[in-house]
Amino acid sequence: MVIVRKMTIDDLPSLRLSSEFPRELIKPVIEAGSPSFVMEDEDGPLCAFGCTILWKGVCDVWFNLISRKKTISQIRTIKRVIDEHIIILKLWRVQADSRCNSLANNRFLQALGFEFEGVKRKYYPDGEDSNMYARII
Repeated sequence: MVIVRKMTIDDLPSLRLSSEFPRELIKPVIEAGSPSFVMEDEDGPLCAFGCTILWKGVCDVWFNLISRKKTISQIRTIKRVIDEHIIILKLWRVQADSRCNSLANNRFLQALGFEFEGVKRKYYPDGEDSNMYARII
């Protein structure tokens, strides 16, 4: 059975990240109480996700796919949590970035209803480009 629970600082070591830099960005988001979640099943964490409010009506969401196994029910669950927070936080724009070379992450965002908006050149600390996705409500 898949459950979604609030993310804690103790979950940070389980994230599949390419460097410590993103952990240092996520940690203050969790400490500030921004919506951050872990989805897990009986085998452990599947993914972590959350959002940072940029200003009224707009938030930036982040995802970390911890496990390689993905199912339609997991995507539906994450979409439901995002949809709930769109209402709670009164959002009209939800946006996300994904490395251009990460086909799985780009497809994941599209499955969640995000639309491709363009490329941000040299966006990441390593100089890699980013695809910008958004859901406009």
